[in-house]
This record gives sequence, C-alpha cells and structure tokens, in this order.
Amino acid sequence: MPEVIEFIDSRTIQTSGGRGTGTRIFHASGYSNAADVYALLGTTVGSVAVPRPGDSHPEFPGLIARDFTISKVSGHSDLWRIDWQYEVISRNFPDYPDITPPEVLPNEISYVEVSSEIRSEFVLAWRLDPVIPANGEPVPGQDIQGKKIDAAGNPTSIQRRIQELTLTETVNTPNYGVYSTFQFARNSAFFLGAAAGTVLYNGVSVRRTGLNVYQVSHRFTQDSLYHLQQQPLIEFPDGTPKLDAAGEHADQVYFIQPFGTLLDLNGISSNF
Repeated sequence: MPEVIEFIDSRTIQTSGGRGTGTRIFHASGYSNAADVYALLGTTVGSVAVPRPGDSHPEFPGLIARDFTISKVSGHSDLWRIDWQYEVISRNFPDYPDITPPEVLPNEISYVEVSSEIRSEFVLAWRLDPVIPANGEPVPGQDIQGKKIDAAGNPTSIQRRIQELTLTETVNTPNYGVYSTFQFARNSAFFLGAAAGTVLYNGVSVRRTGLNVYQVSHRFTQDSLYHLQQQPLIEFPDGTPKLDAAGEHADQVYFIQPFGTLLDLNGISSNF
C-alpha cells in the first residue's frame, strides 16, 4: 500500500549571511515512477501532508517551501526520497511572517523581479522651473517661461532626478512583437506609481534559462521633467540664440520632446 513518511529528525534550520533556510526529508513507498511521486506534492497521504512550493514550514511559518529534489532510493524499485529546501520570507523566521506567502516563487513562470536606481544627472538649460506642459507634450511655439539662468545665450547646468527601473519576468514565450511596439514610448496612463508622461520604455533583453522558460528584463526610465529638452530660439544665419532686449539672456526658449509616442505601458505584460 502506498505511503509517505517524514523523517522528523531530518528537520533542520540554519542561517547563512543572515538569511534563514531549512530542510525536510520524506520517503514515499509504493510508487513506480517519479511522475507519481511528483503528483503527491500538495496532497495528504494518510496523516502526512506533503509540501508544495510556497507552503509554510510546520514549525517555523516564516520559512516557505522553495526547492525540492525527488530521487529513487538505491536498491529499491518503488521507494523514493523527497528533499525539501525552505527559505525565510520574514525578518525573524521562527515568527509568523508579516506578509502572505507568495503564490509564485522566484524563477517560476509569472514571477517578476524588481530592481531600481535613483540618481541625478546634469543637463544644459536656459530656464529654471519652467512650466511643464501636460503629459510632457509641448505646444509648438510656446515659450517655457521660468527663471532665466543662461548668460547671454550660453546655457548652464541644472540637476535632473532620474529613476531607472528594471522589471524581470519569467515567461514561457517572449512577446517580441509587443516589446517592439512599446519601445521608446512614454506612459499615457499611471504606471507603477508614476504620473503619465514621465516613464520611458527603453527596451528589453531576453535570456533563455530552461526549456520554454525565459527571463525577460524590461528597462524603464522615470524623469521628473518628462524627458523634455530645452531649445532656445536661434537666429539665422549665425546660429546663435536670439537674445532679449538687454542682451543678457536667451529671448525665447522652447521644449522639445524626443519621445513623442504615448502608450499605456501596462499593456507590455500582464505580469506587471
């Protein structure tokens, strides 16, 4: 009769680099192949509950089941060993976690990893605190106003706050057609907490990690100034900025938007 037992003495917990992990070992007898043993995950056989990915440890709920190994015991035809590895998801793994155990674990399909960097860069400008047009779409021929900070048409440097964000999702099939449609488009709607027009989709990189398993990394840049560039009115034929009556500053300054396409970036992936 098929049965499953857990070796209670096999339960271990440990930390490495301040991160907690744990192990549990089960034996399943009466099963002819690995597929039948795999089907036991998440079920109860007799009085033994066999874990599945994402289940909490029975003694330390701050640990969740992440990886497993199914192997046949040497010298037996129907005896299998199931090794489970647990990983901490709370600050103190003996305690109950403050968050609900995730439905999708790292490297599983639909899992999304987030990394970001906030930095400042200096750009040339003729005006400080200009009037930003709605969604970063400038009106042709409209002066941007603001405080004049150039010296006789020569720009100065101002600080610009930039946030770079990378979302890496695990999928079965990359959708290259969708990715190319959205490349170099700005968000037409609220996206990941950012106002419309401020987030630029830079592009994507794809890496195959298994059979029909891919990691797709989407790169975004959020700019507090809507990716707008300042351009003074130029006098011809010398090509220098036209100065005001006093000759101290550029007379008129306009915005140029190099990324004019607006799309709802939420449509890039259903996993976002």
